Amino acid sequence: MRIGVIGLGVIAPFFLRAIDAAPDLSLTAVCDLDPGKLTGFDPRTAVFTDHRELLASGLVDGVVITLPNHAHAPVVGDALRAGVHVCCEKPLTVVAADAHRLTRLADSHGATLFTAFHRRYNTHVRQLAAALPDRKLISHVTSRYQERIEEHSGAEGWYLDIDRCGGGCVIDNGPNALDALETVLGPLTLTDAVLGDVRSGVEFCAGLRLATEDGIPVQVDLDWALETGERKDITVHLKDGRRIHADMLGGFTEFKSSLDHEYAGIMADFHRAVRDGRSEPDRGPHIVDLVEGAYGIGRSREERMRMPVKDPASAHLVKLLFHRRADRGMRLSQWRSRCVRAGDVHELVTTTDRPTAPGDRVDRVGFIGFAEFPAGLVIERGDMVTGPGGPIGRVAGFDECHAPNHYNILIDTDRVLTAEDLNLRPTDTLTFSGGTR
Repeated sequence: MRIGVIGLGVIAPFFLRAIDAAPDLSLTAVCDLDPGKLTGFDPRTAVFTDHRELLASGLVDGVVITLPNHAHAPVVGDALRAGVHVCCEKPLTVVAADAHRLTRLADSHGATLFTAFHRRYNTHVRQLAAALPDRKLISHVTSRYQERIEEHSGAEGWYLDIDRCGGGCVIDNGPNALDALETVLGPLTLTDAVLGDVRSGVEFCAGLRLATEDGIPVQVDLDWALETGERKDITVHLKDGRRIHADMLGGFTEFKSSLDHEYAGIMADFHRAVRDGRSEPDRGPHIVDLVEGAYGIGRSREERMRMPVKDPASAHLVKLLFHRRADRGMRLSQWRSRCVRAGDVHELVTTTDRPTAPGDRVDRVGFIGFAEFPAGLVIERGDMVTGPGGPIGRVAGFDECHAPNHYNILIDTDRVLTAEDLNLRPTDTLTFSGGTR
């Protein structure tokens, strides 16, 4: 099979080595916009700076596309319309509608569309899939896909450009992590997503929650800002407390040395799919659906991980309270946050009732006292409240039974606490800090 490679960036060498090592594949053409990358190839390998000229040359049966994410859809589309088989580096596209359109285009032109997910060929992932116990024994599954992006992308600055990459670790690392999990567990459905450490629109960490078709919870932790090294693994947690672990990097001591056997698997599988036909639909569009869904959820949430969004605020106690009640009858307000004006005085109340939904009754309470806020600020659910002796608890929300005079600021604690339990004194300062996870 005659192969062309379009895009000679940081990933291309792994494809080139895999093609060179395969006896039934031949590199016949390469293409890159930078002429400086087109040197050093065998004289029998044609070089192009325009992918359309490569596709029209008649020199290739299939192409490998390793371009910035935003270029996948148009270039893959050009190849399929030319009747050329396509192996495209993940993600197949940035936009899910484009991925499904390309699938239809491949069908209408009789060409193979194949998304390159290299971790599905990882020896440890395959061993885990083969050794998976009875699914009824599984409690949950966790996966980490964490690295320092600057070490992996080299000079490829487009990874940090949202217009070219489409995002950050979710669209870059997410597809490999999700595909590896589906290789082990079967199809996944997204249930929740949170983004974090966002820089110029590009997220450097994220947490995805998913579920298998039979309801096994799956947690994926993605990170582009790991301080040292990398972690890429899957852990199956069993109900009896045992764990089955697959370290994708296990035994591969050199940086990126796990990739060669994986990219060899990609090229072998691509050739097999072209020669024999697909045994199952390409998973590329489905993974793009999951990524797009994660962004839809994550970007709509107020929460961001590892991102301080406000300065810690302070308040000093102007009156201490020492009593506690087991039948107070407060109600959790619908508001997740409240603006406090400079000079406002509000009542601080601890509770062990753990209210979460608007209208939840709050009976078991301890009264700390009234505190004056010297500057305007925002108090939110989840803010940590700290006194002279250390952390007291987190803001659970607000009760408005004394409004508009003041709010009761409810604080989740492990036991009911009052001013005497905390050894507080008038004019002691309490700090409200939050906005990070």
